[in-house]
Amino acid sequence: MNDAPRAKRRTPAQRQERPKKNRLPEITPDTPWRCFIAVPLPDAVRQQIRACVDQLARTDLPIRWVDPENGHLTLHFLGELEPEMAELLRMTLRAATSPHEAFDLRTAEPGAFPNMRRPRVLWLGLWGPAHRLEALYNDLGDFLDDFGLEIEEAPFHPHITLGRVRDTEGVKVGDLPEQIRTVFAALEETGLAGKEHPVPFPVTEVHLIRSYLEQDGPRYEVLAKYDLASSTHQD
Repeated sequence: MNDAPRAKRRTPAQRQERPKKNRLPEITPDTPWRCFIAVPLPDAVRQQIRACVDQLARTDLPIRWVDPENGHLTLHFLGELEPEMAELLRMTLRAATSPHEAFDLRTAEPGAFPNMRRPRVLWLGLWGPAHRLEALYNDLGDFLDDFGLEIEEAPFHPHITLGRVRDTEGVKVGDLPEQIRTVFAALEETGLAGKEHPVPFPVTEVHLIRSYLEQDGPRYEVLAKYDLASSTHQD
């Protein structure tokens, strides 16, 4: 017979008070809003991202692939804003976008951040009138700075995220760069990505988006859409 003292059973109330693992914070009217500014993906580009992710996901790489339905071209991540500030930004951000005309980009070859030797984020690149996109990015940044928001000072590298390295357990980290190069080469060989297989990406509007962190991944709500002016000249 085991004479060791038995642990007392927790009452239902005590069990209910026990914190749940990975429990997400409850959203209340006072909860800060996680927001960012982005360019939405055209349907053709979204289809390209879906085809790329579908092929990449067949590998056993330790990557968390994006949901193509959530894809976008991020311009500025704003972090957490008080609801009142987010609403004020929603009403005034048009001042930064209205001077800009619509323009055309196109998708290019895949790559990785910070580099292919230490890949952490996999992405699809973009080509086109970089000065037009940088001007939009800079004007938005100046507006946000005047608005009183701190924005990231890192260089702007326009891209569409395909996936993020999430877990290297059981994987030889030294082999990961070569594995990624191999699957990227396969994307280009099959015509799913690369400079030889560009997909048009017309930039016609900018979105202010709120992000909700949920168990199954982020959920996005478009707070406002800002149309760019009709283009009157060729780049």
